[in-house]
Amino acid sequence: MTVTTRLPLKVRMPLRVDPEQEIVARLIEATGEAGLQVDPVSIINFYVALKSKPLAILAGPAQSGKIALVKSLTHILTGGDCLRCQTLIGHPCWAAKSPNVALFTEAHTRLNASKILALIEEAWEPENADKVFHACLTRITPAELLGFFSEVAFQLSHGEIMKLPSIHLTEPIPYPPNLFLIGTMDTTRFDWWNADLLSMTSVIQWPAVETNPATSDYRTETVPGGEAEFLRSRVLNKKLARRKLDQILGWRLQPLEPLRRVRELLENSVIRRLPQPIMDEMIIYLANSWSQAGVGLFDLEIKRNAMIALDLAIAQTLLPHLGEALSQSAALVERLGELLSGQFPHSEAFLTSLGRA
Repeated sequence: MTVTTRLPLKVRMPLRVDPEQEIVARLIEATGEAGLQVDPVSIINFYVALKSKPLAILAGPAQSGKIALVKSLTHILTGGDCLRCQTLIGHPCWAAKSPNVALFTEAHTRLNASKILALIEEAWEPENADKVFHACLTRITPAELLGFFSEVAFQLSHGEIMKLPSIHLTEPIPYPPNLFLIGTMDTTRFDWWNADLLSMTSVIQWPAVETNPATSDYRTETVPGGEAEFLRSRVLNKKLARRKLDQILGWRLQPLEPLRRVRELLENSVIRRLPQPIMDEMIIYLANSWSQAGVGLFDLEIKRNAMIALDLAIAQTLLPHLGEALSQSAALVERLGELLSGQFPHSEAFLTSLGRA
């Protein structure tokens, strides 16, 4: 005799997909369609980094898919609206062949700054409050890094913009929370760290990955309501970030224990006291590694998600801030390496790079 069991209706209903999980899943799918063969952690890191800071640098080898990654995200969030997502040539290599290099370089820089200023104005329009705006400066050099990122980051730390390269405003204007400035830099080693840059910029070491350019135009579907969800989910306040982590982790703070040990090691060495703003930046990144509903973006398992996010927070925030102190103490680098060995691959890679200076 065949027995048929009828499940209750509530069990048979499909579970609701977390909106941010859907965005992340679509982003991973889109990068694959664009021909990128890359670890999903690197892709999700870019997403979490943009949630955490308004500026980002993708630094990695040429032709490794950095621009494709940015375009994939903008398509998912905005449908690739060219009026809201500007891809700009960062460095005017073409000007080197012109009869007046300085004049054409200045004109190119002013054009980029003008486009970014126009995006700032559009992003502040009331009807655009729930819309995402992007400006991506491709293949920048240290000159653009300084003008469009370090100097802008310094101004953002004071909440306003007074100037962009080649443009000086008559009065400061606030920077819209829905505008993101991204740069791609072709380099296998990023060496232009400074406190101003790091205060508002996530510098992401993009891996040397294989890329197989798409043979035809692919169309990435926009996640319905994705950009509004992305903006709502951002945690930028340190108190709210700590509260979110407390709610998610509760008494299960063991995944963050390595951070305490790292801080203790640093403060018992050449660094007497770790600046609180650095810790706040890390806490904000960690909080943003979970969705607004508390779902892990790197991994559904709480401890695993926390460990991945902590590794990236140490590698992208803590260690770059301490670059000068670390470069002066091989013993400290070695002790940190031993402490992080085995569970923090991105942090280990950063420490290893110091030995190649």
